[in-house]
Amino acid sequence: MTHLVADDPERSLVDALPADVVTVSAAAVRDDLARADPDVVVVDATAVPDPAAVVDAVRSTTDAVVVAVGATTLDADIACASTGGPAVAAAVERAHAIAAYRQSVSDLYEACRERALGRPDEDVRARRQSADDKFASLPDDRESFAAALRRGEEDG
Repeated sequence: MTHLVADDPERSLVDALPADVVTVSAAAVRDDLARADPDVVVVDATAVPDPAAVVDAVRSTTDAVVVAVGATTLDADIACASTGGPAVAAAVERAHAIAAYRQSVSDLYEACRERALGRPDEDVRARRQSADDKFASLPDDRESFAAALRRGEEDG
């Protein structure tokens, strides 16, 4: 699921996002994200009063992949200077690939925790293969790699 944080988003930005995007105001971001726990959060830096505070709020509320559009200096996982069109769509697609990888690692971790000691487990092997495949399919750039490996706030 993708959430857009914007008080008054540009139509071109909304059109570049997935059809099921949920728009939330900057003031309601913490409450909304705590309830919904999205995979990707797009912050429209041109349509919120304090984009850095919004990114911080997102980071402290969820482990979603953060995409900042309209700014390149925010502490987002993916920065996109454009506010619409193919650049935003590509950034969100990258974010979803990163979120899928992170989820596959979480699934692998849970499978390992549930595995009985000394017993082979096909589920662990399958989840490991899935995580490896998702990692191999990530975009080959420093920003994507860093986002894929970023630890959540609660992990320390």
